[in-house]
Amino acid sequence: MELSVSNLTKRYGTQWALKGVSFTLDKPGIYGYLGPNGAGKSTTFKILTGYLRPTSGEVRFSKWKLPEDKREIQRHIGYLPEHNPLYLDMYVREYLLFRGGLYGLKGRFLRARVEELIHKVGLTPEAHKLIGALSRGYRQRVGLAAALLHDPPLLILDEPTSGLDPNQVIEIRQLIRSLGRSHQVIFSSHILAEVQAIADHVLILHKGELVLNAPLADIDKHLGQEEYIVETQKKPLAWDFLPSTAKVASEGQNLWRVRAPAGVEIRAAIYQASVQQNVPLLRLEKRQLPLEEVFRQLTQTGEPLGANKP
Repeated sequence: MELSVSNLTKRYGTQWALKGVSFTLDKPGIYGYLGPNGAGKSTTFKILTGYLRPTSGEVRFSKWKLPEDKREIQRHIGYLPEHNPLYLDMYVREYLLFRGGLYGLKGRFLRARVEELIHKVGLTPEAHKLIGALSRGYRQRVGLAAALLHDPPLLILDEPTSGLDPNQVIEIRQLIRSLGRSHQVIFSSHILAEVQAIADHVLILHKGELVLNAPLADIDKHLGQEEYIVETQKKPLAWDFLPSTAKVASEGQNLWRVRAPAGVEIRAAIYQASVQQNVPLLRLEKRQLPLEEVFRQLTQTGEPLGANKP
């Protein structure tokens, strides 16, 4: 199923929360939806799930369109909002059975599905407790299990690892990664290392505008730079053979970080120089630029890159 968002805008009085956002999710995978606080991430998610009406623009999911087919679209979406609403006076199993009933699940199938998800999200030790007695991390797991009950093709997760301890974060990352093999998963997070660890595709929002929409593997090209790590034996290279657009920085003894414009291949030149200068290479590695750096550059300037330029 394809999610298509076209020229989406949302205005509150004179304040624009979204300004012409467009993107498409057309295959299973994990899509990181990023932006500073107030960029419009939660507003986007609330529109996609039918909780808010956009000021203008179009949202289609498969053959359905918002707002005309809101109920049908909601049946095919699993949603974990940033502020996870739960009934604190219900037990974990009781709540999940109740939520499953709202999706039309019933009987033996519903009970089996609830037990499957309790195990899958790591709730087994806490499943007998009142939700109000759970830690914030375990409440997140309850919300995630509820979002998965009806096995929706599209999962929308707003800060899904919020409040989790490091071990729990690793477990939920693994779960999200496994879900991405068969589902479209779009999630927001303030932890950029987390996004870089699990996302296939990155969308960055800044002041209501989409400033990056690219596969994670290609963000270097959109930033216009590529980075290499070079380690030599015993003595350094003389770097004057590199083009003037390349930059070299020392990272330690006989270890350098080299940056060159995207599309300028410098590895052959480095190999050739090592032979000519009789300086053996111990390491020559092309390294992806940290997502944190891409994010910082985009959200400081706010200018779209690559295919997103107007």
